Amino acid sequence: MKSIEKTDTFARIDTGLDDPATGKVIKQMWREVFAPEEHWLDMYFEKVYHPDDLMILTAGDDDDVIASSLLLQRYTLYFHSTPVPMGYISGAVTRRRYRNRGYMKQLICDAFEKAYDRGDAVVSVIPASRRLFRYYDRLGFSTVFYIDEERYTDVHKFEYTGTYSAVDPSDSHEVYNAVDYMLRQRNNAVLHTYDDFQAILADVTLDGGHTIALRDVDTGLVSAVALAAPSGDRIVVRELLSVSYDARQAALDRVTGLYPSRPVSVMAPPDERHIPMHARGMARIVNARKLLESYATRYPKLSYRIRLYDPILSCNSHIYIIDRGEVVVNDGFSGNIDLDVTPEILLSILCSDTPIGDIFEIPTARPYISMMMD
Repeated sequence: MKSIEKTDTFARIDTGLDDPATGKVIKQMWREVFAPEEHWLDMYFEKVYHPDDLMILTAGDDDDVIASSLLLQRYTLYFHSTPVPMGYISGAVTRRRYRNRGYMKQLICDAFEKAYDRGDAVVSVIPASRRLFRYYDRLGFSTVFYIDEERYTDVHKFEYTGTYSAVDPSDSHEVYNAVDYMLRQRNNAVLHTYDDFQAILADVTLDGGHTIALRDVDTGLVSAVALAAPSGDRIVVRELLSVSYDARQAALDRVTGLYPSRPVSVMAPPDERHIPMHARGMARIVNARKLLESYATRYPKLSYRIRLYDPILSCNSHIYIIDRGEVVVNDGFSGNIDLDVTPEILLSILCSDTPIGDIFEIPTARPYISMMMD
């Protein structure tokens, strides 16, 4: 039996999503709207898609027709070096004949509630176009994930002094453990499970690319991992992780060896140099208290008072007192407020450069999102 909640315009179905027939319908919707390569679609629905992540709305006049769907996947944001549960919206799609009726807006708001109920602190998304950044902005998302692009010519030489040997990254817990360790060194990054990483490797291979893993002969440890694939006339390094600059150079040298006479672009986390950054993704607070508790645990000496107003999720609208590593909700507080903000402004501040944090007298750090199946 389906559990259906109907309105005049749509029906929300909460059960029966694990029916294989439903998965086939979602796959066909992706095929029609996104037009991906068929082999990629097969890989995704075999390795990544899970019915527990699926959320759908059916047409109000026909609850057998799925009008909108999305996946609310589970990830971990290593937020200020503290693990925080994070939802990730992917595959958000509305059939063409049902667009501009509010289906997707309702479905995303439903996703906020589902994320809150299952314990997520934030929900993230990588918009597929600049126009969609403005759409998600209206739902309280902040653009907090940025990326730098390092561009090298086809004659650039990557010099290094160490000795490195290749490691087969496929089905390798050693390589995955090295990737997980290096991601955590970034202080503010999205983490991946072992199964996520195996799907990422498959994605790179399907795109005609390679995953390069190098072992430092002196230490015996995996010291660099690079994911590279052709894109037009260039080679794009989608992810480059290393324990040292020397290992990084060695990995890039291997990339140019695989693709000689091709320019290389490296996608990298933005540093605090004053150069243009490219917007990569967005995030939205769905459980302010949970997020602030992780933040307070990381900075036990911080004393701060925040009044938050959330026009969509009223459960977030409170006064939060951060003191000695704990967070207390006290809506009757009558003292000085340090920040009086909406969720998008609060997250933008917490995920900004150090100079911005200095202005507000709180620790800040830019987060980084990579290796997503977008």
